[in-house]
Amino acid sequence: MQRWKVMRSSIWCEAPELGLIEFPPVIQEHFERYQQTAKKDKEAGGQLFWRYADEGHILVGAITGPRPTDKRSRTGYKADHKQEQLEIDHFYGEGLYLLGDWHTHPEPVASPSSSDVVAIQEIYRSSKNPGSGFLLAIVGTRPLEEGLSLSWCNDRVVPITLVGAAGSKA
Repeated sequence: MQRWKVMRSSIWCEAPELGLIEFPPVIQEHFERYQQTAKKDKEAGGQLFWRYADEGHILVGAITGPRPTDKRSRTGYKADHKQEQLEIDHFYGEGLYLLGDWHTHPEPVASPSSSDVVAIQEIYRSSKNPGSGFLLAIVGTRPLEEGLSLSWCNDRVVPITLVGAAGSKA
């Protein structure tokens, strides 16, 4: 008897000036671990790091957070910036580069708040080497294909839509 296991596949989006970005299952599982599905759940967040995949697109290769030193509440999240810099330095040494930030919201379909926009633009403007921008990922309470908000951020904040996500058999 042959058994089929349904495997989660990657989620994909396309960012202006950057191209195709892949969120593999391990990154999605990290997002889901911190979704605010219970009334007591606090916002969580961290950083996303990328490398080029063998096929040439951007692959989210590492995710951090939340950290014990972050400030977290039901409707607020403030990262420990000293720890973030240590993470950036660590992953740079492993050939991974800062792609952006992620955090959760206690809403079904996430969207950036005005303070989220101000914060990511300040990170962009104060960064020594920001490239063409940063990705802001906000995780809502619905399944990721519905509740994940992605924005490309530099001097502007541009919403990004998913271009693919589906299960497959292995």
